[in-house]
Amino acid sequence: MPSPDKRLIEPSPTDTIDSIIAQIKSEPRPLIILLGDYDVSLDPMVKSLCTRAIVPAAVSSGAVIVDNGANSGCSALIGQAARGEDQGPAPVLVGIATHSVAEPEPNHTMIVRLPAGWPDPMKALVQIAGELVKDETAVDRPVLTVLFGGGETEKEALVRCARRKWPILVVRESGGLADEILKGMEPGADGTAPAQVADPDLREIIETADIYKFLISGNVDDLNRILLARIDSRVDTLADAWNRYDVLDQAAIRKQVSFKNLQRAILGLGLIATLLAIARSGSALPLWIKQLFPAHFASAFQTLTHVLIVLTPITISILVAANSRFRQGNKWILLRASSDAIKGEIFRYRMRAGAYSNQQCLQVSRESKLAAKLADISSALVQSEVNQANVPAVVETDPKRLTFLSPDDYLNDRINDQISYFVRKTASLSKRLQTVQLWIYIVGGAGTALAAFHGDVWVALTTAVAATLATRLETDQVEHTLIQYNQALTGLRNIASWWKALSQWEKARRRNIDLLVEQTETTLEGELAGWVQQMQSALDKLTDKEQAAAGNNKVPATKA
Repeated sequence: MPSPDKRLIEPSPTDTIDSIIAQIKSEPRPLIILLGDYDVSLDPMVKSLCTRAIVPAAVSSGAVIVDNGANSGCSALIGQAARGEDQGPAPVLVGIATHSVAEPEPNHTMIVRLPAGWPDPMKALVQIAGELVKDETAVDRPVLTVLFGGGETEKEALVRCARRKWPILVVRESGGLADEILKGMEPGADGTAPAQVADPDLREIIETADIYKFLISGNVDDLNRILLARIDSRVDTLADAWNRYDVLDQAAIRKQVSFKNLQRAILGLGLIATLLAIARSGSALPLWIKQLFPAHFASAFQTLTHVLIVLTPITISILVAANSRFRQGNKWILLRASSDAIKGEIFRYRMRAGAYSNQQCLQVSRESKLAAKLADISSALVQSEVNQANVPAVVETDPKRLTFLSPDDYLNDRINDQISYFVRKTASLSKRLQTVQLWIYIVGGAGTALAAFHGDVWVALTTAVAATLATRLETDQVEHTLIQYNQALTGLRNIASWWKALSQWEKARRRNIDLLVEQTETTLEGELAGWVQQMQSALDKLTDKEQAAAGNNKVPATKA
């Protein structure tokens, strides 16, 4: 008799996959497809792996295990392992059984007994599995197929899994199809490529599927690592990475605003000091202006200008000292570099590229690798002068950021987004550069005209204005930043064009996906490194210039 906690679903011949999914009523979850047809002498070893690895991995990751629901083989052993007396929480077991299975495995959470008129049960199993992991609001949940032995029926299922880009874990020395696949992957005796496999279905599995190997008598810890690396969809580490990025990004913006406001104040006071010095000169003001004001107003004006002339350099010296002490510009650069470094690691992680690829995360999980990268970036930052700054707490909750990306998503969210940003910034920087340079020429021409019409004393003001504008361009590194942005923009456009030119088959190759991510992140890292170097150099020169000017009681603008 079936256990009372089992629901038996028996679709009619007119039912569809969608109607079956509606009856299962399952939220999208990670999935383990368990396939097996092997010698019964291996039952103790298979049951041990189910008990010690497959079931615990499914429980910890919240994964559903799908099999054929039969009361024999893998299906029976996984049911016994899940409902054993010493077992803790049990995973959800869904059996997709053929109509001929009269007594399905009793420990499964749910059994779907297919109608007699459905001739291809493995096709139905894969289709149902595909619907169980489908998420309409984000990337589908991960799937891993585990194969013990196997024959023609399992081969049909593996072909369909390979076409869906689902990874396959093949258990070595379990016989049948599993050993055939691994034998077909072995290189030649002299290290050459594996021999061509005659069976077209077997060849398709080997050439298109992401295949992992595990010896049936191997270390269970290794099996646990493989399983969890493929199906564990935890987002804690990724959420922490995004939170750290948000915190550093907002802190960088605040430091940038503080630094630029301070620079504007210093340069503005420099212009005011120059204007006051000129206004105090008896020959500076035209005679008609002097005649408009009585003598006592002129005396008060002289007193006021004298006080302001004394206070302005003092204020400038205070601001320069504050700038030198708190170094908001340096903190802005360090925070921006760290936040962008974290963002690059996040996108590598979400694309499972490079060090975060499935093949390179067999011994160390990608979550651990991301956490280690975050620790390295944070440690380098905390050892700098940023450790004296207040970093605000920022909490962003956007579930769309906590998913893995497809290449097309990466192209849109990373490459096209950065291209749009660079297009906006290059247009703004180019306009600013031309406008400021034009004003420098205009002010210089005005100074020449004033000198020609005996307004020599006002030439100092035009010189100060021109120097201030030039200093702003130098401080913000407008020209160098424009060059860096244009180079990065061209690089990203070339990468996007290369990717779009690939065929669908080429876009599905892991090597091309890794190349897409690596080229993109390297291009952005190069732009960031160049910007940091130029900005750091410009800030060092600016600090020396301001300190020298303040020490001489001269405004920085006239010293430039």
